[in-house]
Amino acid sequence: MSLTSHLARQIIEVLGSSGTPPPKGIQYFNVGNQSLLDALDEYYFSSYLSDGGAAYKMVIGDYGSGKTHFLLCLRDLAWSRGFAVSKVNLSPVETPYNDQRAVYAAVARNLIWHETDELVSDEKGLTRFLEGTLQRIVGEELSLETLRHPNYRGLVDTLEATPIDSLAYKNAVLAYFDALIREQEERLESLRRWLMGVATTPDDTKILRPVSVTGKITRPNAFRMLRSLAQVIRALSYSGLILLFDEVDRMSSIGGKAEKLATDNLREVIDRCRDELPGAMFAYAVPPQFINDIVPRYPALQQRLRAPGRFSRSNHFSPQISLEHLDLDENDLMLAIGEKLIPIYETAFAVALDHKTQYANAAILANVARDVFLDVSHRRLFVKSFVTELARQQSEGEHLLSEKEAVAIIRGQIDELSGGETPPY
Repeated sequence: MSLTSHLARQIIEVLGSSGTPPPKGIQYFNVGNQSLLDALDEYYFSSYLSDGGAAYKMVIGDYGSGKTHFLLCLRDLAWSRGFAVSKVNLSPVETPYNDQRAVYAAVARNLIWHETDELVSDEKGLTRFLEGTLQRIVGEELSLETLRHPNYRGLVDTLEATPIDSLAYKNAVLAYFDALIREQEERLESLRRWLMGVATTPDDTKILRPVSVTGKITRPNAFRMLRSLAQVIRALSYSGLILLFDEVDRMSSIGGKAEKLATDNLREVIDRCRDELPGAMFAYAVPPQFINDIVPRYPALQQRLRAPGRFSRSNHFSPQISLEHLDLDENDLMLAIGEKLIPIYETAFAVALDHKTQYANAAILANVARDVFLDVSHRRLFVKSFVTELARQQSEGEHLLSEKEAVAIIRGQIDELSGGETPPY
């Protein structure tokens, strides 16, 4: 599919504003990690996971090294292989690992209903995912006639015949489909709360009892419910479930009892994802400090994450995917990104730039970002600086940057990214 001006503008807008990856279109400027993606596809997505196996991987990289970018590449790869994806972005004040029920709720809340049309935004939430899946299977707008549609009857028969750990969970999914078709809003709301793992009310219990949805999702049964979700997803003809947790450098700073609780529960998440979730992969993005400083303090977790080497085609059993060892060295990587950004910018604004000039500008900005500002996230810094400079050059005229100009541009972007608190050099 060719790049449209609409998507190109979205890409440039996000990269120029924050330097962070956009929600769509990452394939148009992705470079340097293809060997990792190919190995994951060959040994997991196209074989082991789709056959019902389960795995976990730790994506390791410094702040701004591309952890979120890589998770989005995994997301797109998963979608291309027919998997459902839940991408959980954890904030510095929120982690689900202190409560197993919160792990389930985070997965359910962030399950993505993916639209292939680039003009339509993806939506999140288990119930939205179920609704979209039902409409896609039936192939038409829902109505009472849908109850007799052969595709719907086949869906119901498949779910009823599929072994699901929690009968209540299976009943909740079947009841949700039925309530959607019958437009039973009150029941839909009660089922939504139950399936999403949020607090239910006594009135919900009365509404759900007639459809044999009993109990609720709690801390003791949360992983059983997560396994039930994975089983339901496969019954709905998806290849499996990919869980992408982006820690945003959270685990490096929590400390104390909270750290121990979080690491203990993370170990259990790893164990469960490895052994109990059919067709699932748990990929968790963390900074190197987590592996080097925190994990060694917890032998049980260290045992699960210890690896004789980093993940690669020849060592695909390793749980550690390092973003410091890619297909290109750092300088070539940034230049390759810059080379791909030039035509994206041209498509976004319907302009023609001098590629020779802008490639040279990318080279000097990459050198300055890498060599002068060593302690800063230079990949993100380069991307934001280069996109911003493309806009300036389009507006004011194209020219080759001097080193002095490049240093000033990079320093200005550091100041913007740090909120005005420029670090010392």
